[in-house]
Amino acid sequence: MGLFRRSSSKPPRRGLPGRSEGYTPPYQVDSASKRSNATSRGVGGTIATALSTFVTLFVIAGAIGLAAIALPFITSIGGSGSPTPPPASVEPGRPTLSEPSQPITAAATITVSGTLPQDLLEKSDAIIRIIITREDGSVITGAEITMPKTAGFDVAKVPLSAGSNVIEAAVVVNGVEGTRSAPIMVVRDTTAPALTISAPTPGAIMNGDSVTVTGKTDKDIDIQVRNETTGTIESGRSTTKGAFSIGITLRDGTNVLTITATDGAGNQTSKSVEISTSASVGQISIILNPGTIILSKKPIAFRVTATATDSTGAPAANVRVCMYVTADGATPSEPVCVTSDVNGRAAWTYAFPNNFNTEGRGLVTVTYEFSVGDPISGTQGFRVYLVRQP
Repeated sequence: MGLFRRSSSKPPRRGLPGRSEGYTPPYQVDSASKRSNATSRGVGGTIATALSTFVTLFVIAGAIGLAAIALPFITSIGGSGSPTPPPASVEPGRPTLSEPSQPITAAATITVSGTLPQDLLEKSDAIIRIIITREDGSVITGAEITMPKTAGFDVAKVPLSAGSNVIEAAVVVNGVEGTRSAPIMVVRDTTAPALTISAPTPGAIMNGDSVTVTGKTDKDIDIQVRNETTGTIESGRSTTKGAFSIGITLRDGTNVLTITATDGAGNQTSKSVEISTSASVGQISIILNPGTIILSKKPIAFRVTATATDSTGAPAANVRVCMYVTADGATPSEPVCVTSDVNGRAAWTYAFPNNFNTEGRGLVTVTYEFSVGDPISGTQGFRVYLVRQP
């Protein structure tokens, strides 16, 4: 039995021939070196993978960008995109009308202009017809012309009715009307604008050399103020509420102002106002010495002295002053003119003709003639007797 019992101890290890007990083959490494090599290989693989992915994404992004830039250009030169439609002015198959230069007018007729596409120009024995739809809904043929030889055409004297006029054009071949143009609209307005002048009032006397004209009319229309006396013109426009205020210069004396309101259709309303500046209402005093003529007392004469000031009291100095005399039974005298002194005074001695012998009444007229503005005049009456009256 003792021969078959297994020993609990391992049999002694036999070494390979020629090797000592602790020898390690040169191609074997310990476990720590294996782990280090494995880690190195893992990190290197990760970096390579990331770099490859980045390059791939960069290439894809560049390709997309180039495609986005090139696509519109490719489409515009005949790619798969739809071609750009032709402009309305060359739309085949029907005329195109030009928009009216004045869509609101007071005129009874207008000229309608338009353009024909090439396909219609090639039609022979054709005419262009203008069709008008009036505000009341009725439709008329406004005019017809023969087909022009050029693309552009004008149709004159197309009639307009009051209110809106919807205008179309069509080419008619052998009595058959083709496709009509897109419509245009023209409104005929013949109502003149309202006009009220608030200031100045007729006959007003102004103290300065200008005046502000105020009033009311229709909204947003042109206003012109003309000084008919001087030819000066000032312009403005009414507000959205119709009010206007326009200044204009005046000359000394009388000024006639004409105010004209013109609406968008060309309708006009005018009013005139006559006013004066202060220089036109100066004061004249005339003294006759003697104030009564006695025919029996020779010589038959008197002294005329005139003095003039304006409304401010300033003397009418250095002004040309003329005087003439009229009397019953006598021919009016020729004017005698002098220059006023610094005090605005002028004087004459007037002798009646030797053959003057008529009793009655007479009148002395004196006029100050300003270099600018209206003259001012005054009169003084006198009596003529054969003998002195008691």
